[in-house]
Amino acid sequence: MTRMQQPEQVIRDIPSDISQMSRFDLIYLLEKMQQQQQELERQNQHLKNALVKIDKDLSAARDAQMSLLPKELRGVQPITFRARFFPSQYVSGDIYNIFRLDENNIGLYHIDISGHGVPAALFSVSLSQILNTNVSQKNLLKIPVQEPPYYKINPPDQVIAALNEDHYLDKLGIYFTMLYMIIDIKNNRIRYTRAGHNPPIIVRQNGHIEIPKSGGLPVGLDFPREDTVVELDMEKGDRVYLYSDGINEAVNESDEQYSTARIVNIVDKNRALPLDDVLDRLISDVKSFTGRESIEDDISLIGLSFNG
Repeated sequence: MTRMQQPEQVIRDIPSDISQMSRFDLIYLLEKMQQQQQELERQNQHLKNALVKIDKDLSAARDAQMSLLPKELRGVQPITFRARFFPSQYVSGDIYNIFRLDENNIGLYHIDISGHGVPAALFSVSLSQILNTNVSQKNLLKIPVQEPPYYKINPPDQVIAALNEDHYLDKLGIYFTMLYMIIDIKNNRIRYTRAGHNPPIIVRQNGHIEIPKSGGLPVGLDFPREDTVVELDMEKGDRVYLYSDGINEAVNESDEQYSTARIVNIVDKNRALPLDDVLDRLISDVKSFTGRESIEDDISLIGLSFNG
């Protein structure tokens, strides 16, 4: 029975010797079927309307999350900061931030939370609230002390260790990789601790490339930790690149990974270009490699340039 047919029309098309029912019974049955079909159509329309609303809500959540992520660091002449962010779904488990700790020190974190979508995104917002620069005994980044300047900047390894001891993580069963860096803009020095995160790629102005391998376990895993702090002096023209595993683990049709080696190749051969152009060329190369415009994993990419 098509949508436009009435039960009486269907009855006229059925030979009398096929049905054992009376004409009245068959019409009644077909009317019930038509009512059920109409109810199904109403339910389908209700679902479509609900999906449209969910789509709008998720789009708003994506815009809100994007607005929390810095695109540049203004008012700090010694360094240039740029970033790119592409969630695989509406919202992402990748999060990053760059901020002043004081007049001489800049804080930077890059986090990749296990999983994707809304649960990971909600947890990323919670993390961003925990990692604030207010001075208090409960703060992870800066704590009060009795002597001037009346605060102490916690070193990167202590920040990572404190996050790992947070019982909030135990309740949620979530873990994440993280790199937390402190940039001393007065002395052109960086200090960072890496917890399961991809190692930074250091592109020196003199042509050398460094990928320090020192690092510990992801945050949230119940294993003994040995977090270390890597310290590096930076020169004018040096660059640092941070990236989530959505880039180096992106795969093509042959199930081949993009790899860190390809990232190094792109940032190396484009070292003379502005930082924005290098990031854009890397993202473009990843999409060309996978053969897809859509993204299967969250992608976040950070570039730092030291201006002397």
